[in-house]
Amino acid sequence: MSGDAGIASEERYEKTTAFVWTERAFELLETGKLRAEIQEPRAGARWSHVWGQCPRCGHYIDDRQPLSAVTGLVGSRRPETFTHNIVVDVEPVDVGCGCGTTHSGAPADTTGCGVSFRIELEPIPQSDARGGTPSGR
Repeated sequence: MSGDAGIASEERYEKTTAFVWTERAFELLETGKLRAEIQEPRAGARWSHVWGQCPRCGHYIDDRQPLSAVTGLVGSRRPETFTHNIVVDVEPVDVGCGCGTTHSGAPADTTGCGVSFRIELEPIPQSDARGGTPSGR
């Protein structure tokens, strides 16, 4: 067992999206063993960044995903026809274990323990868009 009760250091590979791992991720977010934030490195481009302990295998994960995309560059629609600044209470992000470890029972050339889980991030308030760091919840 690793230093955290209930998480084996070498979990066997299992492709799973069981809600228990989303619940475990929330617990890890509360203790700071898993961290999450929304980043805006360039105007109009938003990314999620989730890093820390995998809720299933306990290994270190570092996941970055785009949350927005540039639209209206090709085709007849003009950019002003797209809706921007949609207000949401939370931003759901689905994360898969990408710990880089080959777990026993994993398909060939596959790393990670196979778990996928969801976390919810608070959007960056407009006033904090350049320097704010929201916490994962």
